Amino acid sequence: MAMSEYPKEHYIELENNPYLMGRIAINQVKNEFIAEVDIIHQESHKIYHHVDILYSGYTAEEALISGVQRLRRFFEALEKDKT
Repeated sequence: MAMSEYPKEHYIELENNPYLMGRIAINQVKNEFIAEVDIIHQESHKIYHHVDILYSGYTAEEALISGVQRLRRFFEALEKDKT
């Protein structure tokens, strides 16, 4: 993929919350892919909570998978803190 095709945003619906959703934004810097992981407002797409930035993805797909895993770990930690 050419550098002009980035950033690419991928959205993840959140169970139990119709107002927020997860967003994984994939960017390419030279030969590296970076995943920015956020929770955003569904209507305005403004950032509600910044979760993490993941560096050193070798492919866009790897960066996306890492981003999804990081978002999942974030929610698992929230659930663990509630108990």
